[in-house]
Amino acid sequence: MPLLPRPILHLLSVCALMIGTVLGPVQASEAGPRTAPRTVLVLHSSISEARGRQELGLVLNGAIRKGAAGAIDIHSEFTGLDRFSDPGTEKLLVNLYRARYGARRVDLLLVVGPMALNFVVSNQLFPDAPVVACLVGEPVLAAARARRPNLTGALRAFSSQKTLGLMFGLFPATRRLLVVLGASGYERHLARVGRTVLEPFTGGATLEFTNDLTLEQVEARVRTLGDDGLVFFASFHQDASGRDLSADNPLARISAASRRPVFGLFEEDLGDGMVGGMLESPDNAGKAAAELALRVLGGEPAGSVPFAAAPAVAPTFDLRQLRRWGIRESRLPAGSVVRFREPGLWDTHWKQIVLVLGVILAQSLLVVSLVVQLQRRKRTERALAGAERRYRTVAEFTHDWEFWQRLDGTFEYLSPSCKRVTGYPAQAFLDDPGLMERMVAAEDLGAWRRHQAEALAGRAGGAFSYRILTGSGELRWVEQIDYPVRLPGEALAGNRGSIRDISERKLAELAMKQADDEIRALKDRLEAENTFYKAKIHSVEASKELLGQCDAMKYLLFRIQQVAPSDATVLILGETGTGKELVAEAIHRLGPRKDGPLVKVNCATLPAALAESELFGHERGAFTGAHGQRKGRFELADGATLFLDEVGELSAEVQAKLLRVLQNGEFQRVGGDRSHRVDVRVLAATNRDLGRDVAAGRFREDLWYRINVFPITVPPLRNRLEDIPELAAAFLRRLCHKLGRPEPALPHSVLRTFQAYAWPGNVRELENVIERAVLVSEPGRLTLADPLMAAEERFEARGAMKGLLQDFERGQILAVLGTTQWKVEGAQGAARLLGLKPSTLRSRMATLGIERPSFDQ
Repeated sequence: MPLLPRPILHLLSVCALMIGTVLGPVQASEAGPRTAPRTVLVLHSSISEARGRQELGLVLNGAIRKGAAGAIDIHSEFTGLDRFSDPGTEKLLVNLYRARYGARRVDLLLVVGPMALNFVVSNQLFPDAPVVACLVGEPVLAAARARRPNLTGALRAFSSQKTLGLMFGLFPATRRLLVVLGASGYERHLARVGRTVLEPFTGGATLEFTNDLTLEQVEARVRTLGDDGLVFFASFHQDASGRDLSADNPLARISAASRRPVFGLFEEDLGDGMVGGMLESPDNAGKAAAELALRVLGGEPAGSVPFAAAPAVAPTFDLRQLRRWGIRESRLPAGSVVRFREPGLWDTHWKQIVLVLGVILAQSLLVVSLVVQLQRRKRTERALAGAERRYRTVAEFTHDWEFWQRLDGTFEYLSPSCKRVTGYPAQAFLDDPGLMERMVAAEDLGAWRRHQAEALAGRAGGAFSYRILTGSGELRWVEQIDYPVRLPGEALAGNRGSIRDISERKLAELAMKQADDEIRALKDRLEAENTFYKAKIHSVEASKELLGQCDAMKYLLFRIQQVAPSDATVLILGETGTGKELVAEAIHRLGPRKDGPLVKVNCATLPAALAESELFGHERGAFTGAHGQRKGRFELADGATLFLDEVGELSAEVQAKLLRVLQNGEFQRVGGDRSHRVDVRVLAATNRDLGRDVAAGRFREDLWYRINVFPITVPPLRNRLEDIPELAAAFLRRLCHKLGRPEPALPHSVLRTFQAYAWPGNVRELENVIERAVLVSEPGRLTLADPLMAAEERFEARGAMKGLLQDFERGQILAVLGTTQWKVEGAQGAARLLGLKPSTLRSRMATLGIERPSFDQ
């Protein structure tokens, strides 16, 4: 097990990579000109969330950086090939890595796992780069070197055969072995190899593999395993339903459900319910591979470097599981390592126990002398009891603290209840009159001084509440009422006050007020969310899916699965109608915030004057019509996801405020002066070329960098012609169900027509065309409502119509300007006659090229 929790190790590995990236150029600039750093590309067979992979990457990176001569750039890629291994995925990954690293020289390829090694060798990825492999068996490594000679590697440390020998040695009566392996392509390959490799070491026991079971079915299977069975956990990345289990802990669930012991292969699994085995440590594997990498970077040809032998592995066990299954430590092989020992009480606290025993002994010796003294004290206490009862009767008669204060602030009299209220005896105030001011809470001191001045001046009236710090440090609420003391002749002689403890009443009032405020805030939020969801619920169809099996769609789904589990900001690019909103819904549904709402904002439909209020909310009276406080979309999406559709349409002012929210998570409502902090994941979409808008000054460059963290491009329908039959059939089925009509046949001629059309409106246009066809078709066969116009003809017709409309608009504006003598604003101006704002009219004049004749200026 790692010395630190995995989230901390993951954070350390990311910080190490960031520090290396940031400090590398700085150190180079301080030391003067240097040669370019060498590039090491680390390819993992798994995804980054796989158990032990972050720890292995941390060991690899640290050892290479520490031992390398000169600057090193280390780049890690988590391919996920052990879960998504198919030719299409490999082709996409090859293109991705060649595009990402093709412009630089890759000095070393360090591959982790057999899937990554096969990927590099089969696709001849960076053929000139030497290769060092890690976590690969000797047969696979030898076969890879035959195909790519400039290769070496560190052999796997674990041995499944040795672990089986360990299991059957502890349980010789075993006749059934359940081998837990998932349903991914790599895991099914392991099952095929395992049937051949493991059979000779089972001693005649029956082998059963779980490749065709879901996680729940595996749990049910281990619950019914007989007394002659054992469980051998190898790998369970994906179950038979296709579910990715990287976010779960299948070993812990299987072990908890099993009625027989579970053994395994990897050290990182120890502690999750596994008894033990001949376990491989990612720390040892990383160090062995790093040593080979340093030799190759030092100039040795990889093909001449012999394979690194697997380090010796001792049998390792979990003490808690040994006790669970009744396995005595005396039965374990010699040299076994037992983890998770709990120290005994004496081992942990022997010093304290000795000290306590010494104290008890000393106290026992004092008991005799204390008994003698106690008898003497009892005789004295009985003599004083009568006097004490008489004193308490008088002193406690007045429950409130009564006092008479002279004009100079000193006290003439204080009642005994002073101590009950303040924790200080009356004598403390007689000796130090300033104590009364010092015990007042700092927040109430100013108001108390003003009240005290009024009281000593004989003008105080009514009750005054404030807080005091008692002698024990307790904060209490008290209420003070003052009466002037006047001598015969109306001469003011001081102030008589009465102070009572009102803490319980005050705290109850404050708690009630706080509860009322919380209820009001929750009510406002519920009303705001109810209004928002009522406005949006009818615009979202109940069942939308990302349909299509073409390579472009497979890559799109791959990108969605890559980014969905994180909180990274995603920019969704694509033409109008391609389904960018569906991509956002898929990312939200697969992400960690799926239980929260996906709040959607169409930035193109927001009026410029109301965009800020819509996004960030406003306070009551912030502008005309703001009759109450309103929460914006960012507050509604707190803890969830916000989808900004057509983000390129936002004004420059709103862009600046959006940038602040993305950077700091803070914003202010319109008309407010208090900052609000939210935790929102932002998904943005646009059909514009934001890079061109940045160059033209229409979009902020810093906001572009902030939202372009993980771009995803949705392919247009004209690049997905093979998906058109599936899309058309799905739309036809959905629309017929919606309209209550029988579903007609979809002729091949119609599909050929669809596949020959350019689809400028993409998937949305296809759905609209099918809906029109359903409305006009006779029962039994789908016919098109009208012929599909070619893209060039459509754009040509649209351009002609646009030209006619512009000519008509230009003529209308010129005619009105002629009647107003080119006066734009005012009661008799052209803007008022046309029903436009003056700024809008000037904008249209500039667009249409309308200028005032020089003789009228």
